[in-house]
Amino acid sequence: MRSVERCRTQKKEQFTNTIYLHLLGGIAALSSAFCWAVSAVLFQQAGQQISAAAMNLFKGVVAIVCIGLLLIPFGLADVSGDAFLLLAASGLVGICLGDTLYFMTIKRLGSRLTLLIGSLIPVATALIAITMLGENIGINAAAGLLLTIVGVTYVLWERSVVKAEFTQWRAGLAFGVLFVLANALGIILTKVGVKDIPALDATLIRTLWAVSGLVLWGLLSRSLLSWVKPLQNSKLRTRLLFASVIGAFLGAWLSVAALKYTHAAVAVALNSTSPLFVLPLAMVMLKEQLTWRAVSGAFVAIMGVAVYFFSLDW
Repeated sequence: MRSVERCRTQKKEQFTNTIYLHLLGGIAALSSAFCWAVSAVLFQQAGQQISAAAMNLFKGVVAIVCIGLLLIPFGLADVSGDAFLLLAASGLVGICLGDTLYFMTIKRLGSRLTLLIGSLIPVATALIAITMLGENIGINAAAGLLLTIVGVTYVLWERSVVKAEFTQWRAGLAFGVLFVLANALGIILTKVGVKDIPALDATLIRTLWAVSGLVLWGLLSRSLLSWVKPLQNSKLRTRLLFASVIGAFLGAWLSVAALKYTHAAVAVALNSTSPLFVLPLAMVMLKEQLTWRAVSGAFVAIMGVAVYFFSLDW
């Protein structure tokens, strides 16, 4: 009898611990989404004074310092040559190019629409995975992707948005599409390269290559000094530092924690709620006027992401 009671107690404790870990993972995913929303608004404000490439370079340097401090006590993991090359390519494509395009989109469309366009990254990632990795998705997952496209399109073609500054809007939309494609390709490369490497070590390698690519880009284009010059403004430097720590460091770290403690589908779906968090932030911090179309379209897009990830066979 005692052994039966002990077994029941152990099972109850395991169940409680599992629920606790899933809850912890869900909180981490939502916190990550909030961090990305806050950093996007701060980067939008800073973007009026500094170029997109300079913001990306500054963000990358801050992320390297923060991750490096965390890894000093443990050292770097062993990385194979193939994995190193894949992570280097993902850093150059996804962070160096992709995040620069992300900031260029923010400067033209604002944080709210940019994060909404960012919800198309799972769509692009799925399409690339189908063509490059031979992955298949079911009807429900495909319906979720279509729902996300509909929600984003519904908001982007809002009359007040399109008519505001058509040239600016068109350029921002073009940069947004390229930002989505670059990040999706970076995710695919990371997925293959990070297979046998701790996530934090892989993130450091990707970021180091991204910063190296940006520095080389700045030197070849003779723009590096013009990128760095605005950072003499202490107020701008503080805002960028705050945004970089919140987004590039805390946001990324919390998203990894979410993947560790709960199901990947739950983590990614909750982590994709940034467009919802940015709505009140845009109203309070940027004094933007929101319409029911903007709010409902964002909800539809997020629902599409959730349907897609919960439909996958994990």
